[in-house]
Amino acid sequence: MGKTRMCTKYNTVEGCRFGDKCHFAHSERELGKPAYMTHEAPPMGGRFGGRPEPPPPVAMGPPAGNFGTSATAKISVDASLAGGIIGKGGVNTKQICRVTGVKLSIRDHESDPNLKNIELEGNFDQIKQASNMVSDLIATISASMPPKNPAPAGGRGGAPGGRSNYKTKLCENFVKGGTCTFGERCHFAHGENEQRRGAA
Repeated sequence: MGKTRMCTKYNTVEGCRFGDKCHFAHSERELGKPAYMTHEAPPMGGRFGGRPEPPPPVAMGPPAGNFGTSATAKISVDASLAGGIIGKGGVNTKQICRVTGVKLSIRDHESDPNLKNIELEGNFDQIKQASNMVSDLIATISASMPPKNPAPAGGRGGAPGGRSNYKTKLCENFVKGGTCTFGERCHFAHGENEQRRGAA
């Protein structure tokens, strides 16, 4: 029996707990392929996710003229950043999904245990917006983390060292649109009144 439906848990923050043994397809390429035979029960729930998903597109093409075409992107990041990207209770990833409309999942890297893959699925504009939000989030998290290798004495503000850069630069999202998805948790200044002088 082939995989005839997409897994509704695969592209969520929690991910599919069955992994390769799941009876549902994790990508369009898996549709129609035989499900792996296991002794585990299929996912519980009776319904397939609660909301209908659109049928997969027949063919992929360039972004021009293909409104709504589904695409995927993968961003590899240091594994130590994964928790901060997810956020407490999934607040950061849920916000990115809510604002952009992408499906976001964080998975183990194929070959390097020190890396994680952030996988984004949506149309090209959604992925671009989500990639920018993820990049901003990584910059914010990286700036607040203690350095892996301490900076030499007399290091400048841009060198690894992190905390000395807190609110020394203006938040690009706030400057462009007057709002920031991270609000008070943002490590960048929301206006000149919040901006601090950088370490000299």
